[in-house]
Amino acid sequence: MKPLIALVGRPNVGKSTLFNRILRQRSAIVDPTPGVTRDRHIAEGEWQGKEFLLMDTGGYNAEGDIISVAMLEQTLTAIRDADIVIFLTDVRAGLSYGDLELGRLLQRTFKHKQLFFAVNKVETPQLTIDAASFISTGFTNPYFISARDGSGIADMLDEILASLPETEREHSNKACATQLAVVGRPNVGKSSFVNALLGSNRLIVSNIPGTTRDAIDSHFTRKQEDFVLIDTAGLRKRTKIDAGIEYYSSLRTEHAIERCDVALVMLDAAPGIEKQDMRIINMAVERKKGALLLINKWDLIEKDSKTSKIYEEDLRMQMGNLSYVPVLFISALTKKNLYRAIDTAQEICRNRSRKISTSVLNKFLEEALSQTHVSTKTGKELKIKYMTQINAAWPVFAFFCNDPLLVQPNFRKFLENKLREKFSLEGVAISMRFMQK
Repeated sequence: MKPLIALVGRPNVGKSTLFNRILRQRSAIVDPTPGVTRDRHIAEGEWQGKEFLLMDTGGYNAEGDIISVAMLEQTLTAIRDADIVIFLTDVRAGLSYGDLELGRLLQRTFKHKQLFFAVNKVETPQLTIDAASFISTGFTNPYFISARDGSGIADMLDEILASLPETEREHSNKACATQLAVVGRPNVGKSSFVNALLGSNRLIVSNIPGTTRDAIDSHFTRKQEDFVLIDTAGLRKRTKIDAGIEYYSSLRTEHAIERCDVALVMLDAAPGIEKQDMRIINMAVERKKGALLLINKWDLIEKDSKTSKIYEEDLRMQMGNLSYVPVLFISALTKKNLYRAIDTAQEICRNRSRKISTSVLNKFLEEALSQTHVSTKTGKELKIKYMTQINAAWPVFAFFCNDPLLVQPNFRKFLENKLREKFSLEGVAISMRFMQK
């Protein structure tokens, strides 16, 4: 596995800005509000040919409220997991009691960790003079840096990476992993689902809507297959999205859908499907991603032997043209059907990349056309000569005919249903293009 570098420090000392600066991209949300980053956020980085994993963390804060305590737990877990820790402070705020407390914790409890002490926001000559007072703190010699403009960071990274062993631990290839975006409205149990699969409190879970703000990647392996689970902020209606943090969280969620193979759209079983859930499913379908609908908190529903059947039938009626999306009843709390959800998502991913030979498709077309009378508005006969599959990331079928304008919506739907019936295309958006021959 690649070496893991963790950024720790009090809230608002610039950890997320440094995270983005090192990665040379806007991967973490940056906002002057303390506590914007709450979960551990891990991404791959590279410097001078050396690859590593960089972990952003929630600020070390012992205020005692439920979120602060969870953030503290996440910070301590991050330190335990990391190979190297960058302890970040803020020259403008000076060395606070919280800094000293975290510094003593690092030196006392994690004394075998490689620790690098950095003083951030050193952007003027006067601030450089002020930063000199940090030298006498008893920590390791500090690096004076500015995450905002990048000064001092190259020298720090050179020394950090020079301290690493030349051999890297074995790691799974993320590029080959199936990317699963866990999406849905706030507080439906997305982070609980990810934590239950990973078997650890990888993400902060609380009953406060909006706890997850960034899109967080977690890697795991099942049946020798590699997966990346992308936990995302809950998507609210556009009219309910405030400016600032929540707006950027929603953009991160949309980006997570863009880069996934399959979107795991999660609902709370009690309220059922709502317009916003349909918008999220459509977001995945419009981007030609695989989709799986997970009905969470099923353990809380009073039910008999027919409840799930009736629930699913009603759900599919409401979904209309999206009824081809598979539905699975799960419980992140009891772990019911969690691994089945992953296996189903993997099957959807295979469906999405399935290639069908032209000869098989044309035999299918001949059989399908023999089962229907093709009507047109003008009365002119529609003649389809042959069909083939176009090379794409999702199933795209080209039909060559005498006049594409003759193709009616009901005939398109007939062919789509027949394709889904004949070939394994469950959970997959398909495209059909009619071209003149």
